[in-house]
Amino acid sequence: MLESSERAQLVSLLAWYGEMGIDAVLAEQPVDWSERPGAAPGEAIRSALREIAAGAGARDVAQLPARLVPQNAGPGAMAGRQLPGAPLQRPAEQPKPLRDPVTASARKAVAAVTSLSELRAALESFEGCALKATARNTCLYRGAERARLMIIGEAPGRDEDLVGKPFVGRAGQLLDRMLAAIDLSEEDVHITNIVYWRPPGNRTPTPQEALICRPFLDRQIRLVEPQMILVLGGAAAKSLLGVNEGIMKLRGKWKQVDIGGVNVPALASLHPAYLLRTPAAKRLAWRDLLAVRAALASRN
Repeated sequence: MLESSERAQLVSLLAWYGEMGIDAVLAEQPVDWSERPGAAPGEAIRSALREIAAGAGARDVAQLPARLVPQNAGPGAMAGRQLPGAPLQRPAEQPKPLRDPVTASARKAVAAVTSLSELRAALESFEGCALKATARNTCLYRGAERARLMIIGEAPGRDEDLVGKPFVGRAGQLLDRMLAAIDLSEEDVHITNIVYWRPPGNRTPTPQEALICRPFLDRQIRLVEPQMILVLGGAAAKSLLGVNEGIMKLRGKWKQVDIGGVNVPALASLHPAYLLRTPAAKRLAWRDLLAVRAALASRN
């Protein structure tokens, strides 16, 4: 049985892994487990989790993401764990989120920013987001410095990280063709993401990473002064709109985004990377583009 201090450290570490979006460990080479004797893949970590859960209280286990809690942890360990479909209930005592001082630092960093060049300098000197440590470049924006339409995606990918601009890979090329279909070009729009650095392995940015970058994004929106925002992808829509619905429920519906007391209309749509994988969904994206074109025309 683990000592209480060791157990607490493991619980804290696993909770941090969950916040960062880590729920699996991948090796350099694939392993054919059907030809290897011994325990099944992941058994070591499952055994450790069962040992942690057996000796941990409900408060310790409640810190762990649900996907990391073993199903046979026992009733004692699952006390206080939310059941699927049940109303959200917060535990009586909540530790202060670690992101608070980080977001406060981000807000302080952008407080005096008055231009996109100053915003880039603030991002380059900001060390509060762990994504920066594994990325090559900061991807702030491409397109016009001020634009009627601002497009906000999820995160830079490999090509974007190499070039230092958002949406320059295959998804970006498709986005350019989509914009051309409604008579818009790069010079007519301002394109960015909810995070400014490539997540490792091109994974989806976590809500915490988006929250850390949000003060910079809010200032960017204020500087660009768009008449409307097109939000691409589920992660971006949830972060910017502050909702939990999936992108298929969100897309095609105009929402209002409060940016420093100014309401900006925003429309969620499908990410071009998704359209590359699912061409049949392009018809839905086309409807959203037509809605954007009509909204722009009504504001001329």
